[in-house]
Amino acid sequence: MHYLFYIQVCLLLITSSLYSSTKAQDQCPPCEKGYLTYLCRSLPTLEAKVRLCYYNTTPNATLDVVFSVVTPSPNGWAAWGLNAVRAQMVESQVLIAHRNPDKTINVSQAVLTDDTKHGCGIRSGFEPKVYRIDANYFEESRMMIIYSKLGIPQWCDSNRCNHVWQVGPGMNGGSLERHARKLQNFDSRETINMTNHHVSGRRVRALRKAHGILNIAGWGFLLLCGVIAARYFRDFPFNCRRVWFVVHVGLQICGYTIGTAGWAIGLSLQSDHFRTFRAHRIIGIIIFGLATLQMLAIFLKPKKDDRYRRYWNIYHHFVGYTLLSLIVINIFKGLAILQPPKSWKHTYISLLVLLGSIVLLLEIITWAKFYWDNFDCTFNLKNIPPPPMRSLQPPAPVQRGAQELGNGT
Repeated sequence: MHYLFYIQVCLLLITSSLYSSTKAQDQCPPCEKGYLTYLCRSLPTLEAKVRLCYYNTTPNATLDVVFSVVTPSPNGWAAWGLNAVRAQMVESQVLIAHRNPDKTINVSQAVLTDDTKHGCGIRSGFEPKVYRIDANYFEESRMMIIYSKLGIPQWCDSNRCNHVWQVGPGMNGGSLERHARKLQNFDSRETINMTNHHVSGRRVRALRKAHGILNIAGWGFLLLCGVIAARYFRDFPFNCRRVWFVVHVGLQICGYTIGTAGWAIGLSLQSDHFRTFRAHRIIGIIIFGLATLQMLAIFLKPKKDDRYRRYWNIYHHFVGYTLLSLIVINIFKGLAILQPPKSWKHTYISLLVLLGSIVLLLEIITWAKFYWDNFDCTFNLKNIPPPPMRSLQPPAPVQRGAQELGNGT
């Protein structure tokens, strides 16, 4: 009857998840009557949400907007806007809400220029006609909500709408402080089709996920397994001379191929220099170079009887362990940049703990076998009986014959 209990637990979890998702949808405020199309969704970055209601029944089409986001500080600012060209911050028409020191909320309209990107401030103005605008702030959750009803310009319709959103730490001398330069802040933009709810911009995020998964699987796991195979299954403690080299080279080739694919995707993601993470990129290039150098060892390795083979082994091991250290460091750097779900980091840490436990166990077996063999050799030497000792007595005198004595000889 235990399986019935597990089935009930699973059903309870599914029901609770469905209830929580339904409750989250109910939190989205409904549109007024007469809307043409409706969209309410959680945005992919900054824990933001937006509800858009598109009206086309009046002489001028309007867009009813409710935007909510968690600010990084109690006096932080939040912004949402539209862009006529494409989904980008430059040339966006934005609504900015911030909290004043007296706890009042101020909502302003501005245009982001190319100079804004370099910290030169924002330009006042807003092309879409604003029929209504307001904002609320909740101190407990630090959530800022912007309410607005806008006149839709000709370059924005229900089939294609470029919108952007952002948060910042606060105000400094009457001007907005610059937002954080994290990947989530750079990714706060997308193009939506309110008719079929299609969202563009997911391709880049999918490539980033593929970049992370391939690098973790190739560089961060298979290469480590290949090193373990060479370290513990070549001669000592387990003598697997027939298979260890095949397993070692096979794991290294698979890891190198998968890791190179992830590395190439990473290079393709560096087209925008404002989203280039310099240290992560440089370490990644060094990793690829060292890994390529290690793979060339298959063809350039000296023969066993070569006098340079000993020095080559030292070089090969040094480069290999340096490569593994850089791989682990860069994977954690990448996770800090990408900020995926925490399960990614927990999974990779679990893999490292698993491999570390295997290495520790094999290392204990190695040293135990080493000491046991030495002890057994010493014990056998002690039990060998000593060789027989030669007699130290003087030799017996030689007796001569009577004839020899008679002859006087």
